[in-house]
Amino acid sequence: MTVGESPFLTDSAADPRAVSLRARLVLLVLAVLIPALLAAGLLLWNAYRQEEEALSRQMSVTARALALVVDRQLGQEQVLLESLATSPTLAAGDWKGFDAQARAATRHGPSWIVVLNPQGDQVVNTLVPVGATLPTRAQRQTSSTFTRPRSAQVRVSNLFNGTLVGVPIIALDREVMLADGRRVTLASSALATQFDRVWRDQDFPAAWTGSIVDARGIVVSRNRQNARFVGTSASAGMLARMAKAPSGVAHTKTLEGIPSLTAWSRSPSHGWSFVVAVPQSEVLGAARRSMFWAVLLGLGVLGVGVALAGLSARALVRPVEALAQAARIWAAGGEARTRPSGTVEIDALTEVLNDSITEVERHRRELQELNASLEARVAERTRELAEATENLAQVQKMEAIGRLTGGVAHDFNNLLMAVLGNLDLLAKRLTDPRQLKYVEQARAAGERGAKLTGQLLAFARRQRLEAKPIDATAAVKAAGALLTSTLGAAHQVAYDLAPDLWPALGDVTQVELMVVNLAINARDAMPGGGTITISARNAVFEPHPHRGESPGAGEYVVIIVADSGEGMAPEVAARAFEPFFTTKAMGKGSGLGLPQVLGLAKQLGGGVEVDTAAGEGTTVRVYLPRAEPIGAIEAPAARVATGLAGLRVLLVDDDTDVRTVAEQILIDMGCRVTSAGSGEAGLTMLVADPSLQAALVDFAMPGLNGGETARRIWALRPGLPIVVMSGYADLDQLADAWTGPVLHKPFTMEALADQLARATEVAASETAR
Repeated sequence: MTVGESPFLTDSAADPRAVSLRARLVLLVLAVLIPALLAAGLLLWNAYRQEEEALSRQMSVTARALALVVDRQLGQEQVLLESLATSPTLAAGDWKGFDAQARAATRHGPSWIVVLNPQGDQVVNTLVPVGATLPTRAQRQTSSTFTRPRSAQVRVSNLFNGTLVGVPIIALDREVMLADGRRVTLASSALATQFDRVWRDQDFPAAWTGSIVDARGIVVSRNRQNARFVGTSASAGMLARMAKAPSGVAHTKTLEGIPSLTAWSRSPSHGWSFVVAVPQSEVLGAARRSMFWAVLLGLGVLGVGVALAGLSARALVRPVEALAQAARIWAAGGEARTRPSGTVEIDALTEVLNDSITEVERHRRELQELNASLEARVAERTRELAEATENLAQVQKMEAIGRLTGGVAHDFNNLLMAVLGNLDLLAKRLTDPRQLKYVEQARAAGERGAKLTGQLLAFARRQRLEAKPIDATAAVKAAGALLTSTLGAAHQVAYDLAPDLWPALGDVTQVELMVVNLAINARDAMPGGGTITISARNAVFEPHPHRGESPGAGEYVVIIVADSGEGMAPEVAARAFEPFFTTKAMGKGSGLGLPQVLGLAKQLGGGVEVDTAAGEGTTVRVYLPRAEPIGAIEAPAARVATGLAGLRVLLVDDDTDVRTVAEQILIDMGCRVTSAGSGEAGLTMLVADPSLQAALVDFAMPGLNGGETARRIWALRPGLPIVVMSGYADLDQLADAWTGPVLHKPFTMEALADQLARATEVAASETAR
């Protein structure tokens, strides 16, 4: 041993197998860290795969749900088209009438209605103003194609440019056979932009790309660059996948060329598809960041381990193992907790992992909430559509029945006028009591017919009402006085009238009759006797979905008639307001009680509600609009019709029977009559005979109606006394055309004499001024 040598040192140069301490430490660090880093990488890759699978499932659910939303949106247009296809005006080829009905049906919607005749020319188009020239088949150049949903008459078009609007639209159409055997095409068209609301209504994630695609693969709506891509075809690869399977998930590129994870679902009814794409950068973002930091941390750990040897290796191995354990716990579904290690890189990796876990959990919660919200919205809109469809059908049915009954009642009134008028004339000429008895029996039958027509007109809302503020309490009590002898000893009436009732808008006579009818119905529902409760309350209706019989929003005085009788089954209650529908025995009821009540309430601006169940009694609530406070009402002075003898009267009526009997009644009153069968003929006779002193004119006549005839008479003879006769069928038109004396058919000699006397006195007083 020489001076300066140490016993702890060896000659490394002498042993070629010798390894430096640095190398050994590097090997030690590598031996400890490489397995840990590999394990962390595998965990991160597994987490990425699980996240991608969960996202794929969620995208598939979203695509299916939104495809159903689009399907239901097309279904709403289909329901509208099917409803309009049953329109009587369409069947009759009344284009003007159907145009008005179609405009009313689409007033608040995004679509418009088109009707094409057998030659392909448009005869109705609610998109253009009324009276505008419509395009012919030669002028329309479209590239539209149609598909027919399963088990449906309605076809759904693919996207095409509209002739009039010049932008992408879609259409639904069906053939309709008219009453004369011709076939026309009824179509409902809408802008493609109506589907843009899907993105707003469904809270579609901003980072995702969604597309609605028609049966040909053409983009109808898109949440990104909508204007650029609407009308373009999906990519060839996407079309091939959608043709192969109705739904699925695949890695594709968007129309912008962005690599994405894509899910699609095809509508089961209309063949349209909903496509959802999530950029791969969104899918891989968290995993890539985690892997990046893992690699960076590994390199840092290796460098520090090589530099600091065993101490650094030991300091690095433990926190890395703890971090890997936390990742495994989280991957297994547990709660991962980490603590600061004192090493910046490891703590940074821990923070990234914690942030990734938080972000994934947040996305998972958002997707779960989106699922719940979407299901609730679909269920709510399905319910609203069902209610709207049911109400539309009920309103159309009741409107059609009302028009029919109103027209029948008007014609029947003319017949009753001829019958009852001739019976009056006959009664004045007979002296034999036996013959008079037969006449009175015939008159009673005719008056029952007049009452029946009054009920029909009440249901059809065509009766002339003296609507004014009334005291509902007084009206109910007056009706109660009539019920005392009507109900019998086995039935009692209990009253519950609020002391602070508002004035109600109504016709006193009709309201009293309404209460009596409801009370009689209640009596008939309790054949063994019982108590009928009549109540009156103030009520405020807030805006809410309601049936056609219910009142709208507003303030009302509600009259309630309740019994504890047999009640009605649901199928009977559903038809309670149909005229002539009754469950009573033959001859016991006409089936016009509740329809008459409904017609009265609706004509006054109110409504009716019925609560009933079999065996639990029935409660009928009639809503009358609140009126202004009731002022003092002067009672009309009693009068006796005098001064008609020798009066020269112009009688104008197109109905020969009515004109004949009215002429004879006037003659029996002492008048001298000049008769005409039309307004034009009456005006000619008025010009030819200056001695005419009054006019009796029918309102509903072909050519000049009664209002127009009366105005022209006054133009020729200002101040001439005029009385207009009416069978009630044209009350709205009558109110607009004539505000003077009106004589309702069928009328008596006394009623005619009274009206003529009133008109003569008014004309005389005006002349005196």
